[in-house]
Amino acid sequence: MASRCVVIAGALLATLNCTETGLTQIQSPAGAAASITTEEKLLIERAVLSDPRIRAIVGEGQPRITSTDVQFDKAEAEAFLTGRSTTLPTRRVTVVLINPQTQQAARALIELSQNRLLTVESIAASDVPFLPDEAEQALALVKADVNVRRAVGDSLDRYVILESGNEARVPFAAQALPLRSTDPRDICSINRCVDLIFRTEQGYLPFRAHVDLTARTVEMHSSTGGQHR
Repeated sequence: MASRCVVIAGALLATLNCTETGLTQIQSPAGAAASITTEEKLLIERAVLSDPRIRAIVGEGQPRITSTDVQFDKAEAEAFLTGRSTTLPTRRVTVVLINPQTQQAARALIELSQNRLLTVESIAASDVPFLPDEAEQALALVKADVNVRRAVGDSLDRYVILESGNEARVPFAAQALPLRSTDPRDICSINRCVDLIFRTEQGYLPFRAHVDLTARTVEMHSSTGGQHR
């Protein structure tokens, strides 16, 4: 028990050294108390995906959990560390999820001991980390776009997604560049956007496809800026 308390105390100290107020986030792994087990992950997933408030936000389909961050109740953590309480502080988990079909996203706060959702809120899809399969979605939209097909030609169907940093020699490679904007006038400050660039064995094509995954639209842009005609 003593060694476990030392581990917990270390994780709590990391939490209390942060400058955030309220529920202070710590990044897992930070010790046994700051991590969640496989069983707990399954319980969290079941609780989140079955909650009607989540479903009302993200819509029908299969939502994807993109992140789970473990948190301690700050007041309880301070009491435990200072010896004013022998009760371990409450662990809570912030879960972010998105529905790839509707491009709607939500954030939920769960009390881990009771597996109970405390709060649920809608968030901008652009705030959710980019998912690998979204690159495939973007490429599918691009291949269905008549303007891109006219510009690229029949070879468009041969393009495959190549992850950034992958040095594999692929004759026709498409690379996805996730986009986020802080300009409120830019639709990509709200929607999930990605640029696809095209590489052949002779080099990069002189244009890129700008894909709005939320609106499911595609635009062609030249590599020097501006819309490609």
